[in-house]
Amino acid sequence: MAAAFLKESMDHAQKRNAYTDITGIMNKHACVEQMNSLDCRESTLDIGLAMFDLNNLKKVNDFYGHEEGDRLIQEFVVLLRQAAEKKYFLGRFGGDEFIVIIQSCEEKDMLKFFERLSRETEKNNKTSMIRISYACGYAISTREHYYLMDELLKEADKRMYENKKMIKSGEFMETKQISKILDANRVNAAEKNDLTGTFGHDTFVSTVEKVLQIYNGNSHLAIVCSDVHNFRYFNDLYGHKEGDNILRQFAIELNRQPFCLCSYRLYSDNFAFLADFSQLSEEEAVKLIRSWNMRFSSMVDNTYRGSRFIIKSGIYFISDLHESVESMLNNADCARKNSKSAFNNMVVYSEELNQEMKLHSDIVNSFQRALENQEFQIYVQPKISCCNKQICGAEALVRWQRRDGLFLSPDTFVPILEQSGDVIGMDFYVYEKVFEYLYNRQLNKKAVLPISINVSRVHLLMQENFIERVNRIHARYPIPTSLVTFELTESAYIKEIYSAERFIDRLHAQGYRVSMDDFGSGYSSLKALYPMKFDEVKFDRAFMKKDPEEEEENLLVGLIKLVKGLHTTIVCEGVETVENVDLLEASGCDVFQGFYYYRPLPLESLNTLVD
Repeated sequence: MAAAFLKESMDHAQKRNAYTDITGIMNKHACVEQMNSLDCRESTLDIGLAMFDLNNLKKVNDFYGHEEGDRLIQEFVVLLRQAAEKKYFLGRFGGDEFIVIIQSCEEKDMLKFFERLSRETEKNNKTSMIRISYACGYAISTREHYYLMDELLKEADKRMYENKKMIKSGEFMETKQISKILDANRVNAAEKNDLTGTFGHDTFVSTVEKVLQIYNGNSHLAIVCSDVHNFRYFNDLYGHKEGDNILRQFAIELNRQPFCLCSYRLYSDNFAFLADFSQLSEEEAVKLIRSWNMRFSSMVDNTYRGSRFIIKSGIYFISDLHESVESMLNNADCARKNSKSAFNNMVVYSEELNQEMKLHSDIVNSFQRALENQEFQIYVQPKISCCNKQICGAEALVRWQRRDGLFLSPDTFVPILEQSGDVIGMDFYVYEKVFEYLYNRQLNKKAVLPISINVSRVHLLMQENFIERVNRIHARYPIPTSLVTFELTESAYIKEIYSAERFIDRLHAQGYRVSMDDFGSGYSSLKALYPMKFDEVKFDRAFMKKDPEEEEENLLVGLIKLVKGLHTTIVCEGVETVENVDLLEASGCDVFQGFYYYRPLPLESLNTLVD
């Protein structure tokens, strides 16, 4: 008797093991047997079958490993148990698919089950490292739509896949969950920034590479680089401790944003993050980042009154999933660097921007070699005396004729060299060539014309060195200093007015003349006239219009008369038409400069006009 009981217990255990999945619910074999059993009954009326499919289980396996995928399946089974009543049949139909069979089922019973499962899932996702997402479908055998079990399964499966198509492909988990689980399980302290808790460089790169592997081509991913406009002023005003607190808070708030997959602090106040903009156009993505930047800035401004906290960002939308992450970072950072002001604080990377930055880099990196190879050519534009229409001087200009055949105008390379500080080397190159030309003319007893040379604003900050270097050039080429006029722009004078006045005094002490260039282009023109330090005032070409209004002509004439009253020479550049000439003659201008008389020409060509 005891032996028979033991055998019966062992048979029951073997049968239970044969029908039970590793998750603890029925396996596919048990599901099929249950469906066959129900089919053998007189009727399948009022039997409901629900089918579930876990979204993107393969991506979870690929990203986190199969152990994490198995844990996700176990969690979902727990949720099914919590939502189901004891009389429900629960089974794993295979892989990431599950079925629930409910007998004596009405529509309201099925919907209540789905509501319970949804609530339990939502509760789970608030604390779980990986968000559970599933597609579902169900069918109920009724008198209107009578199904056998196999037909019931097919209908539920069909509806489940219709539901799956409606779920956006990028929603396999809340995007912030990627960062969350990596922070918790995969990133040790040495791989995170000590201050902000964001990823280190290598971790960020490897994470982005992993995400790119599992995201499909329909996803819209981007690298965003952001920094704080003039953050050093915030540190100066509130202290570095408060500055560190703001950076820490920025990182925390950034990683809470649904679009931020993972972030990385490059250095100081510069951050990079991988963003998911799936289902958004580029325009909508830019608007989203701009909105986030403004929200965080407002939060800081409300706490630190008057801080004017402004975030600048550059966005690189990823089009080639095989591109290196380093290249993506460089492109996003390139766009960030071009968000130059508080009024232009969001820039999207483009190929045009890329070419511009390449040219910028090429100019900076090749400048010294070009200087040594004398690729910079000195041009001059003659000046014409109003009284006799003869050449009375010239302005020295510079052109870059590269060895690769590319010809660059000053508008292309001078602003870049000013940013890099290389404009100093270029200016002294021009000065040397001009002094040498005048000295050789003088040595050969040829007629000599005074030449104007431009002064960058950068020189105003290095006055002692400037005069010393000019004196060294003059020692090599001893010419009358009155032959050289240094041209300083109105804007440079206004921005550095005290330094500029001292600068002018030092040049005058050496016997050089000084001209105010681009007069009228700034907003403080009248302020620049008093006290009058300049030997010459050069009116900006903007005054020389082809068809000026009467009011514009009156303004020009009035300004010329005003400057004439200060006993200084007046030069007008941009003279291109006979009407320009007639107007300037009537207004009392002293010197003309423009295409009407001469275009810029190589320095040596000036000889043919003078000899």
